[in-house]
Amino acid sequence: MLFYRYNLITVSLRYASVKQKLKGYKFPEIRKEDCEQKFISGWGPGGQKVNKAENAVQLRHIPTGIVLKVHESRLQIKNIEIAYERMKFAVDRHLNGDDCYEEQYRRMQKEKEAKANEQRRKHREEKMKLKEGNSEDEDKENDKAS
Repeated sequence: MLFYRYNLITVSLRYASVKQKLKGYKFPEIRKEDCEQKFISGWGPGGQKVNKAENAVQLRHIPTGIVLKVHESRLQIKNIEIAYERMKFAVDRHLNGDDCYEEQYRRMQKEKEAKANEQRRKHREEKMKLKEGNSEDEDKENDKAS
């Protein structure tokens, strides 16, 4: 009787969802009735199959007139999901302008980066002061020894 030992490798990824990044943000509701789906042939590398298969999605939001084309995946269902996700952000930008999710998130990231830069700058200054203080102490010790 043979026994095989299987090692399981677990990979943990840190995933931050949209809700965690900006808590309480409400995206505009996009109803399926407000959107017009059209399946078009794909584009890009992949040869004849890509050019013939109609797995790309053209999604049009009728109230705003926004049109998106998505061909990220070979699967039509996946492309539809991606298109609705992108449409959510596009309609948000159209309706809210500079107060849309992407702009708020970008501002939050800039503030976070500025804060980190300030902390690094202060840390460098403290390090330089310590170095200067140590070099002055060494100079005094050298003068006493002479």
